[in-house]
Amino acid sequence: MDRRIFALRKQMLSNLQHQPSVEEMAEKVEVTTSYLQRLFKAETGMSPINYLRDLRLEKARELLGNTFLRIQQICYEVGIKDQSHFDKYFKEKFGVSPSEYRRQHQEKLEAEEADANK
Repeated sequence: MDRRIFALRKQMLSNLQHQPSVEEMAEKVEVTTSYLQRLFKAETGMSPINYLRDLRLEKARELLGNTFLRIQQICYEVGIKDQSHFDKYFKEKFGVSPSEYRRQHQEKLEAEEADANK
């Protein structure tokens, strides 16, 4: 993987709350915006902004399954300011709403625990 894209991916993951523009990302790795867009898509299959959204949604899914944080707090933690957008993106990516995912995940854990106790 191109070292510039690797560095951007690492930076995105380390600070999900930061809202970088594509211009800011391009500046950090010292390339033009259009070149960054092409290079990032070639390396990851998606644009930098969509990649960042994907990282945020994956982290949100982890938090929904492993914490008792309210959905609004999870939005904040992963850097998505608007909960309605969060709900929409989450459902597009995972096929269920965040609250439904949490419920299904909890049911799965309870079933696994019941099976282990048999």
